[in-house]
Amino acid sequence: MTFNRSWAKSAALFCSVSAFALSAGLAAAEENAADYIDELKSSGSYLSGDKHNHTTCTDGAMSVQTVVNESLITYGLDWFAQTGHGGEGNRDCRFDDPEYDGAVSGSGDFWENTIGVENIKGDDEFSSSFGGGAFFSRGAREMWRWQMLSEYAYQLQRAMGEIADEPAWLGIEHVVPGHEHVSMAIVGNQFRNNGDAYATGQFEYLFDRSDDDTSGGEENDYENPANNGIPKDFNRTGTAGHQRSIVAVEWLANNYTWDSYYVPAHVERQGGFDPNGNRGWNVEHFRNLHTAGLLNPRRPTGQSLVMGAEMIAGHQFANGGRGTYEADRPSAGFGTFGGAGAYSGAEIAMPGHDFDGTPLTVARLEEIKAELDDKFEGRLTEPSGADQYDSLRTNLPFERYVLARPGVQTMWDALLGEGRRFFNFGSSDWHNRGAFGPFEPQSTLDPWPGEYNKIYAYARGDDFGFNRRSTMQIIRGMRSGNTWSVMGDLIDDFYFVMCQDRRCATMGQELRIRRRGGDVVWMIKLRDPEGANYAPYTFDNPSLAQLGMSVPINEPVLSHIDIIRGDVTGMIDPDDPAYTTNVSNPTTEIFASVDNMAGEFSEEDGYLIASGTIPARDFTNNMYFRVRGTNMPKGTPNETDADGNPLHDDYSSLIPCFARGEIQDSVEINAGFSPFFQSRTATSRYNVDGIRPGLQFDPAACPEHLPVDSMGIKYLDADVEAWADLWFYANPIFIRAGRQR
Repeated sequence: MTFNRSWAKSAALFCSVSAFALSAGLAAAEENAADYIDELKSSGSYLSGDKHNHTTCTDGAMSVQTVVNESLITYGLDWFAQTGHGGEGNRDCRFDDPEYDGAVSGSGDFWENTIGVENIKGDDEFSSSFGGGAFFSRGAREMWRWQMLSEYAYQLQRAMGEIADEPAWLGIEHVVPGHEHVSMAIVGNQFRNNGDAYATGQFEYLFDRSDDDTSGGEENDYENPANNGIPKDFNRTGTAGHQRSIVAVEWLANNYTWDSYYVPAHVERQGGFDPNGNRGWNVEHFRNLHTAGLLNPRRPTGQSLVMGAEMIAGHQFANGGRGTYEADRPSAGFGTFGGAGAYSGAEIAMPGHDFDGTPLTVARLEEIKAELDDKFEGRLTEPSGADQYDSLRTNLPFERYVLARPGVQTMWDALLGEGRRFFNFGSSDWHNRGAFGPFEPQSTLDPWPGEYNKIYAYARGDDFGFNRRSTMQIIRGMRSGNTWSVMGDLIDDFYFVMCQDRRCATMGQELRIRRRGGDVVWMIKLRDPEGANYAPYTFDNPSLAQLGMSVPINEPVLSHIDIIRGDVTGMIDPDDPAYTTNVSNPTTEIFASVDNMAGEFSEEDGYLIASGTIPARDFTNNMYFRVRGTNMPKGTPNETDADGNPLHDDYSSLIPCFARGEIQDSVEINAGFSPFFQSRTATSRYNVDGIRPGLQFDPAACPEHLPVDSMGIKYLDADVEAWADLWFYANPIFIRAGRQR
């Protein structure tokens, strides 16, 4: 077992760790921990789902029916929230449109053609987007999203949810004033016999930054105070826009407290907040919104309908930058770290500053740009083909640049260090498969919901179907923080508990410690599923090949988990400068690691188990414990540092991929890398249903869409990079220390 010795020295907190079979005769507290996990298993389960994705209603490639079916049936999710941007759209989302041109070619069509202009409500709006200009000289008539939600998307989503008999509801990816996007939903009346999505449509009309309709909405009464209405506000940019987002959350809290949620999406993608634009999030915005959405305003650290943020990116298969996080946006940290954004996967500097606190200058940014461009030698490109670091702009408002480095003292930990119940989620952000057709096995943009990113939320009960009770169980589970998010099915079941004597807590909960009580026990029980995940490739993982390891990329093995802890020091007053400058928690450390490859877990009934104890007297202050895990060993070149922290994902573009569908001799790399070994047997080529005519796909060969250097060597990018490097993140357990005597 490995420990972070510096933390043990600084905190003087002794932890004994053991990994053994549960039949080995556990002490009473350890038995209580095992019993509590058994109680969780018998009382409910962790159900997999996705709440951020897109259809032809907005900028997705496929219809509502297809997306819901693929998510719940093909990829087997247990629950599903179908979303899509606010604003307007001209394509009829009852039809697939992988060509993105409406009625011009293929299977798509326009609302104007299918239901007629006379049935499109609200102010007239025409657009040439999605092929409209090629078909209509004036552009295609657009439908406002509030009508789409209320009259079409809801009915389609409901019908497919009933067929699958799984919890499935309608939300939106809200184009939030002052920032970028938010995943939100109001379950409201969606599951009644004569259900509707009226409340969701009203929210979109009142608050979405892309909705310029002034008609009044459904029955012209969305702004009617008698129907929860408030005046629509078009002052929704920058700082004023952020204030409008607070109004939106307060509106939800006042009217739909228990059956709504509001979760900022891909929060690092546009860098730091622009007070004069509509980009980026800073830590103070999360603090503001979490407080505005509190279920009980008298409990400032408690549960909120702003229950966290999507800090584990969607768009994981994007070429040139996982999550479409790119230097030239500029994304916070200039990209992702192990697929997670810099706000939860790395340590950041205050926006517009270097790590030493000095303000950024154009000269400093030009220096960074030159260093990065030299390091990656033009390998990293945008989808347009432009070099990412060559096109890095250094003349934007300085507050948009957020520097990052590997580590665990993250912005998320700054929020947890206040005691806020603010949790970390993933998403698919499904739109399309980039350069490939929707049903081809490869992708240069998105995984289908359930194919790669999954949220597991704890729900009580054992009979879940298309009904309000099941849906509310899922939402309660997410809001409580009893959730974890995973990439690529690295694990498919996970329990994390801490106990003292007979009192126990799990993720999102608080354990109160008695100073004179017994030792505190932590226990982790997880399942690393056997067999292959949904990766279409069978060659050895190129990232692990750097270490001489032969592990098929589609059969990942958990390397290790890290237990990370930090002190809870209390809420920061909004008038305190630290409210905006405190972007990390300096007490956060890796408390312990459990190495699966070194045999430090025990095994029982297909589960891996580890536990440890902490003397009660050593809890001298409040704190939290959270868990992450990966298939990457510590010190994997271009993937993890010596402590196991994920490196910037652009480094994976330095990892060669040599598989050619046949046995390869070992290859020596003369650029500081370890030798690569390829020992997979040859696999015959085969066609896959849905592939473009004539295209051959060899799962044992590195695909053709990877970048190639002047020597003909392919390097990791797009879906291969994502399938190679997998992580899961679990939400924290909070500890309230006993009184000092």
